[in-house]
Amino acid sequence: MISLTFLHQWFKGHLNESNLRTKLLLLFTVLILLPLSLQGMVTYRHFLATVNHKTEQFTIDIVQQINTNLDRMLKDLERLSLMPLYDQMVLSILAKYNGPMGSGTWALSDDYLKMKLYTSGQAYNRPEIRGIHLISNSGILFSNVDAMSADAVWDSRRDSWFSELNQSDGEWTIIPPHEPSYYSSPSSESYISVARVIREPKTLVRLGYMIIDVKVEAFGHILSNLNFEREASLLIVDERQRFIFERVEEGGVSAYGELLEDGQLQEMRNRQKKKLGSREYLFVQHHSSYTGLSVISLTPIAVIQKESHEMMTFTLWFAAVCVGMVTGLAVLLSYRITKPLIELKKAMARAEQGNFNKRVTMLSNDEFGLLGRGFNNMMEEINRLFHEVFVLGMREKEAELSALQSQINPHFIYNTLESINMMAIQCKHAEVSDMVTALGKLLRYTIDKVDRRIQLWEEIQFVDSYVRIQQVRYGGKLQVLYEMEDEVKDCLIPKLILQPLVENAVYHGIDDREEGGTIWISALRFEDELLITVRDNGKGMSEMEIEKLNETIGKHPANQPLQLSGRDELGLSNIFQRIVLMYDKGGSLTVDGSPGQGFAVTITIPL
Repeated sequence: MISLTFLHQWFKGHLNESNLRTKLLLLFTVLILLPLSLQGMVTYRHFLATVNHKTEQFTIDIVQQINTNLDRMLKDLERLSLMPLYDQMVLSILAKYNGPMGSGTWALSDDYLKMKLYTSGQAYNRPEIRGIHLISNSGILFSNVDAMSADAVWDSRRDSWFSELNQSDGEWTIIPPHEPSYYSSPSSESYISVARVIREPKTLVRLGYMIIDVKVEAFGHILSNLNFEREASLLIVDERQRFIFERVEEGGVSAYGELLEDGQLQEMRNRQKKKLGSREYLFVQHHSSYTGLSVISLTPIAVIQKESHEMMTFTLWFAAVCVGMVTGLAVLLSYRITKPLIELKKAMARAEQGNFNKRVTMLSNDEFGLLGRGFNNMMEEINRLFHEVFVLGMREKEAELSALQSQINPHFIYNTLESINMMAIQCKHAEVSDMVTALGKLLRYTIDKVDRRIQLWEEIQFVDSYVRIQQVRYGGKLQVLYEMEDEVKDCLIPKLILQPLVENAVYHGIDDREEGGTIWISALRFEDELLITVRDNGKGMSEMEIEKLNETIGKHPANQPLQLSGRDELGLSNIFQRIVLMYDKGGSLTVDGSPGQGFAVTITIPL
């Protein structure tokens, strides 16, 4: 069995993991359904008790009314049984045929006629009466029934039920359903009889008997005018618990035998619930002190609670509709309440990813609206600070670039002046003027051009001035060839990125070679990129050195200050850092070569 502690822990764990919308949905549902369910349960129980009580009381009233109608009918029959005592003609005719029972053989036709008129008059307009019979002590039977239907002489000793009448002392007697033998035509129909011993009023001598046979269905007609439950059973018994009449519910079985078993009928109390078969019944009994009859009603509990069950069914359906409406309302309310929070949550997620431009648009006048406005103000401030820091960083990088450029110029001027000095000392040649001219161009280019980017042809002119100076120095051992596509000549490139490469090729590739060397400078467009290559046919580098140099260039962080390389002076790392600063990952610098075959540097710039 799942313990309450486990359920509590399980519910608490799931509740903590649920979002605010789910929690609000549960809260609304519980707050609305809990009082509604309690109110429905209390109302239903009160309604059930009220309906059951009224139904029981109604059943008791109906049973009392049935017994009252039964008393009225039997009282009328009792009165009818007294009538012969006041008719001298009847008394004299009965007295004429006195004798032991069974000794009578015949009667005068005149007496038959008189008695028939009398009994017929008494039975007139009484459809519930099958026959009224006056029987002498000797067994002569006078009746309103046709002579062909009833015997003229009847020996009462043949019928066991007659002994009860014979033993009575003038009191009227109700004989339970029986089949009298004086009817000539064989019939299985039973009759309930009201009978009385007739005595001479003055001498109290027994003169005969009067028997009034009542049809059994006459008892059923009593119920026809009453609103008695059709699914209930009705049972009538006399003082000795003998069966008088029973109306069985539709589709039911007789309950008399089961109630009479083991004396249960005598032990049953009014309003007691009794289970017969598979159904439970409400037992209601009313006893008439006048007739001695008891009217018993057996109403199924399911019938009594039928209205309450209908009420419960209606309540359950109504509750289901309410649950649906409440759930829908709870979903709508929780959605409306949590929608600003969900939007704020999404905006915060975008801010975590670096997007500070999104704002919360649903701004109400409640606490959520204040929270949204606070978030928007915070994003405005963060965005402002972010841009300030970004611009400041860019300016710092530009300052670093300017500092590097200022480091290049003294170095180059120093080499150039050294070349002029050597030429002046050794050759005293007129080409000194050309060197001075070229040097002037170089100085103007490095000093006057403060832009970070220039066109490719300007950088080539600067390199050409440098090459001419170096060619004078190397005396024809240095040859530089240009291979450029016309469409890339106007492309913008970083300033002073080719001259250091040419200088490296001169000093590290060709300088030590007696036969000199050649430098190729090429520029071409490949898709959306500009490829610039400076290649020489000098001593080159080994594969391991090339790999190590590429690795060193690639690992150098771009966000560190630019520094000179100790190995190659105006090093490749310097140029690579400038390219990364300007083009981020769009630019690159790679080296290649082999021993004795030369060295090549390729710069990639996005267009």
